[in-house]
Amino acid sequence: MFIPLANSEYRFRGFPISIRLRVSLLTVLLLILTGSVPARGLGADCKRPTPLPPSEAGQPRNLSGLKSQLVYYECSGAYSRDISRVIDTAIAYVTKRAKTGTKLALVLDIDETSLSNWDEMKANDLGLIKNGDCNVAVPDTPCGFEAWILEADAKPLDTLRLFKVAKQNHVAVFFITARVDENKNPEDKNQHKVRDATIKNLNRAGYSDWAELILKPANDTSTIQEFKAAKRKEITERGYTIIANVGDQYSDLKGGYAEHVYKLPNPFYFVP
Repeated sequence: MFIPLANSEYRFRGFPISIRLRVSLLTVLLLILTGSVPARGLGADCKRPTPLPPSEAGQPRNLSGLKSQLVYYECSGAYSRDISRVIDTAIAYVTKRAKTGTKLALVLDIDETSLSNWDEMKANDLGLIKNGDCNVAVPDTPCGFEAWILEADAKPLDTLRLFKVAKQNHVAVFFITARVDENKNPEDKNQHKVRDATIKNLNRAGYSDWAELILKPANDTSTIQEFKAAKRKEITERGYTIIANVGDQYSDLKGGYAEHVYKLPNPFYFVP
């Protein structure tokens, strides 16, 4: 949905820590309270969560129950439908806005916006494991996120429709991501392996001929919100008008330099 962004304070997710549980309690509780149900047939491994007894006084909700709600939200199709509703709104605006003005631009985030990391998240039981190998084809084995990126096998989200509409209407598309571009050693031939893998993955997923892919430099000490806002500012200084900015985190969207912002659902993790 299109949302106005207010000033808020958030706690850091903690990327340097090897494992962090990726759960948004508020979103899960809303799903529980509203009784979100699927409108399609479910696979054999997609089971409605078993109702749990109320939490005891002063205690948070049962973690296992919350995770089962998240898995069901994805496998039931509710997650995809919620994304599509936001993308439909963005497409309507971009299509109309593209009829007036020149040098228009669309900004897209990558993870959980343009590409889905669901296979990696599911392999890790909704945790984040930063390092280590990844083979999601082997059941009950963890998947290191950095190795997962290099696999370049993330599937596209419905944002691909918006990308294609923007291209058809001569709107330049910029990807701005918090993925880190490895540039610590200029003599290392593999110093841009994350960039190369991201390009490969985007192409595999159906994205092509974008204006620019912007990764976060390894030596950049700014917050994700600061980094992304600064890059949008640079795009506007090159003469572009950013008509829409799409992301799954508020840090993708806050900071200005876009006519409209569109927040995709992501109850799986939070990035300040």
